[in-house]
Amino acid sequence: MTEENTDRTFTTKIQKIITLSDKHDGFIITCSARYPVNEGKDIKTSEETTTLSVSYSPRDTSVVISPTDPVSVGSLVNLTCSCRGNPPINTFVWFMIDDGRLTLIKVDEQIYGFKVSSSDGGRLYYCGCVNELDIQLSTGRQLVFEGDQRVGAQVIVKILGIVMLVSTLVIFECWFRSRRSTKPQEQAVEADYVNSVVELHPS
Repeated sequence: MTEENTDRTFTTKIQKIITLSDKHDGFIITCSARYPVNEGKDIKTSEETTTLSVSYSPRDTSVVISPTDPVSVGSLVNLTCSCRGNPPINTFVWFMIDDGRLTLIKVDEQIYGFKVSSSDGGRLYYCGCVNELDIQLSTGRQLVFEGDQRVGAQVIVKILGIVMLVSTLVIFECWFRSRRSTKPQEQAVEADYVNSVVELHPS
């Protein structure tokens, strides 16, 4: 679109509509224009650059095992909760499924480190990433031991229990979201109550 200004110059606008997603976060957009000067004898270029910042809830949450499988009893293992989000992730949550029981084992630490014991072979580890928008939970990861040929059988045996316990994870996720959504409302109710008290009892 080209518009003529009052000083007989012209303003040209080019509009591009983009449907934003988390993939666009950090994208660099550059707009440049070339125009003649000195009665067309020379060409000048004007350019401006901006970086997109797109807000989105946690994505691609997963448990990364270091060092990589297989592990041995007595070795040290670090489980890292890997994810991305904007605003940045501010809370990490660690869960463990052991003998059909879901246990919360750690909060606020991205890395969960421990010394491997023989009982760790049958455990599944999960993590959750939280930012100001939402929470996302990972799928489960199981340690693989050196020379262990029973891993496939162990996973098959535990499938039914895992399916049942996934509902518990979903309940936790829903509870977390509801707590975040009701907290501002509770603060608003408290503020209204204080205002009403001030009105009833002026100083």
